[in-house]
Amino acid sequence: MRHHLEHLAGVQFLRSRPRKVAAGLLALCILFLVYSQTRFQHRQLGTSPLTNQGHLRHLKLNGETKHSFRPEQGLLVAASEGRHPIVDLMARAEQEWEKRLQNQSRTLEDAYHEYIRRYKRQPPRGFDVWFEWATAAKVQLLDEFDTLSRDLDVFLALPAERLRASQQEMEKLDQTFTIGKLNGSSLEVLGWRGNGYARSRAAEQLEILQNVQARLPPFTATWTAHDGPRQFFSWQLREAAKRAVSTQTYLNLTELEQQPALWGSSCAPDAPLRSYNYTQRYHNPDDFIRSQSRTFIFDHRASMDPCTTPDLVHISAYLNYPEGPWPTRDPQPWLTLSKELPAGDILGVPTEGEFGHKADGIPWREKRDARMLWRGAPTGLAYNEDTPAWNMSARLRFVQLTNRGESADAEVPVIPPPPREDVQQPIGETRWWKLSKLNKWFFDTGLFLISQCQPSVCDEMRRIYGTKPKVNHNVEHNYQYIMDMDGNGWSSRFRRLMSSNSVIFKATVFPTWWTGRAMPWLHYVPIKMDYGELYDTLAFFRGLPDGTPGHEDLAERIATAGRQWTEEFWRKEDVTAYTWRMYLEYARVMSDDRQSMNFVLDQET
Repeated sequence: MRHHLEHLAGVQFLRSRPRKVAAGLLALCILFLVYSQTRFQHRQLGTSPLTNQGHLRHLKLNGETKHSFRPEQGLLVAASEGRHPIVDLMARAEQEWEKRLQNQSRTLEDAYHEYIRRYKRQPPRGFDVWFEWATAAKVQLLDEFDTLSRDLDVFLALPAERLRASQQEMEKLDQTFTIGKLNGSSLEVLGWRGNGYARSRAAEQLEILQNVQARLPPFTATWTAHDGPRQFFSWQLREAAKRAVSTQTYLNLTELEQQPALWGSSCAPDAPLRSYNYTQRYHNPDDFIRSQSRTFIFDHRASMDPCTTPDLVHISAYLNYPEGPWPTRDPQPWLTLSKELPAGDILGVPTEGEFGHKADGIPWREKRDARMLWRGAPTGLAYNEDTPAWNMSARLRFVQLTNRGESADAEVPVIPPPPREDVQQPIGETRWWKLSKLNKWFFDTGLFLISQCQPSVCDEMRRIYGTKPKVNHNVEHNYQYIMDMDGNGWSSRFRRLMSSNSVIFKATVFPTWWTGRAMPWLHYVPIKMDYGELYDTLAFFRGLPDGTPGHEDLAERIATAGRQWTEEFWRKEDVTAYTWRMYLEYARVMSDDRQSMNFVLDQET
């Protein structure tokens, strides 16, 4: 019978034991402390037989994996008789990435037919010009625009006249900016309202398209200048829109019933979040950790869905409403820089700080600190006295968990890394470790600022979490592992971190333009928002405090692949191609004669 490790964390993810310290054990502890002080800060990396020829292709899947998968949650459930799940996840990632690259369209005809296969409609007008430019600019992922298509589906079910009227009202609102290209004109900022963010973000969006503006169709588009989206769509609305598009009719919004102010309104009727008890939220991070299962992400986007992972509505600061916002009954064609899955805005590409900073790229083996670094402010939430369970926000939970010291006599189970000479070895039983010892070995984390809080709550946060000195980029890039997590919206530092030759761990509920264009476990390490697999993952790569070696060579491969991906798939040309494609689609949505805005291969080539 298969024995899953799924519930090893349940009830006993953190546990306490009576202290029984004999003199002999005390002596061993002293020897260990001396050993650990002289151990790895500058140590040479060993070579795993998996990569002793310098290629991740040695991580092939050997037959059917022993582990099981939950596709609706994007999770792998570890089985005790299987080899370490990270070995399977890295092998799977490499094969999926190679397949994705090999299947990309090479010709306009290929791209045309692939578009129709995926989206059941013809490409937008200007698709041929876009494809020619993107090919010449060496854009490698020419077919991966599923996120963009999903965002536009609802708007295709509404009359363009209605959408244009909405846009004209939207541009009058505060914290917005409007850019466009009127007939025969150049691309320009048509207006902005609010603080300096609105103006600067408008200028950044123009810069993306500066070199291709002559090839863009006429359009007028209004963006929200906020870090997050403006609207939230119900499942009922999305399904009705799909039916309308499939029958080539328009959506009758008056026939839709108002859905309740619950995140569950965005979910299918049988989704777990629909029956979730919002009042049963956790208030204690330890209680929450004890309830979590031992699983690993294999599909990052699926793991961000609160419909299938209900706890996200409490442990993600952005989703942390008492129950949820009201779903909109009047979809508006907002463009946004960042959104969670239930949101209804059209997701664009934020460029704030992305091309202005370049990491030093210190080689992995020359980095001086083998721990994981995180420094930040408690963004993502307004920390008020009436904010429900604010201590459960992602950043605060992470800081509290990774800074637990000896005063908290808690233990966690850890899957030990497999021997380098036998990575096929079943993972077997977990080993219990003092949390304080693991934290000292693995982490350098903390808040450098207390912010976004009422004075009384700020005082409480200082008491519980304290602060640590801010770390500059030069110091940051000397850490082999760096955590990146959600704040008020998308992470503006992710691109810079990915170019640093460090292994980037990513915990997020925000899908981005690149979510389907990067491969978790090949370019970066995805981490669940509950952090249930955090210690297992670091143990696999770095090893354990008792000298059990990890697979640092595989960590180095992820760091190197991440930097290479950034240089080849996150160039300005890639951002330009994505944004241009977005406006081709948007121009068709906003046109009264959408049929004339199609690209038809036989007639135009």
